[in-house]
Amino acid sequence: MELTTILATITLAVGFSLSHCIGMCGGFVVAYAVKLSQKDRTTRLILSLGYHLSRVLAYVILGLLFGLFGSAVIFSGVSKGLLIFFAGVVLIILAFGIFKRGKLLSCIENQKLSSLIIPLLGKFRQKNSTISFLILGFFNGLLPCGVVYYFLAMSLGSGSLVNGAIIMAIFGLSTIPVMMGSGWILSTLSNKFKNYINLASFLIMLGYGIYLLYLGFMVLK
Repeated sequence: MELTTILATITLAVGFSLSHCIGMCGGFVVAYAVKLSQKDRTTRLILSLGYHLSRVLAYVILGLLFGLFGSAVIFSGVSKGLLIFFAGVVLIILAFGIFKRGKLLSCIENQKLSSLIIPLLGKFRQKNSTISFLILGFFNGLLPCGVVYYFLAMSLGSGSLVNGAIIMAIFGLSTIPVMMGSGWILSTLSNKFKNYINLASFLIMLGYGIYLLYLGFMVLK
C-alpha cells in the first residue's frame, strides 16, 4: 500500500472525526456513556474500548468485501484503470456530499438502511451486558455514513482484499481517540474550528479523488 494512501486515510479519519463523525454518531456515544456512568472507571474504559473496536471490526469486514470485489473485477490493465478511475469519481462525489451536507448527502446516506439497523440498536441498548456493548458498536459501524462510504471507495479502488481491510482498519482506529473523548471535545472545540477542519478534510478528499482519476487515466493510457 502506498504511503500516500496511509497518510490520507489517517488525516481524513481524524479530521472527519472532529468535524463530521462526532456530530453524526455522538448521540450513540452519549447514549452508551449514560449506561456506563454507573460502572467503575476501569469497566467504563474496557467497555468503551470494546464498543469502538467492534465498530472497527464492522469496518474491516466491509473493507474485506469491497477489496475482494475490487480484486475480482481486475482481470486486465484496462479493468484496473477503469476501477481506479471509477473510485476517483465516487470519492469526488462523496467529498462534495459530505462537505455540503445537503440533499446529496441525504441521498448517499440511504435512510432505508438506517431504518433496518436502528431498531436493533435500540434493542441492545436496553441491555446491560458486555456482549450488548460489543453488538452496539458493530451495528454502529454498519450505519449509512458518507465518510465510511468514502473509505470503502478507497478500499474498492485498492483492488486488494488485504489493502481494503487495512484501509478500513486504519480509518476506524484513527477515529477511536476522538470518539472516546467526544464529550470533552464537543464542549471544547468551537464550531468555527470544526468548520475549518471540515474544509481542510474536504480539500484532502477532493485531492485524493483527483489523484485516483489521474492514476486510472495513466493506467488506461
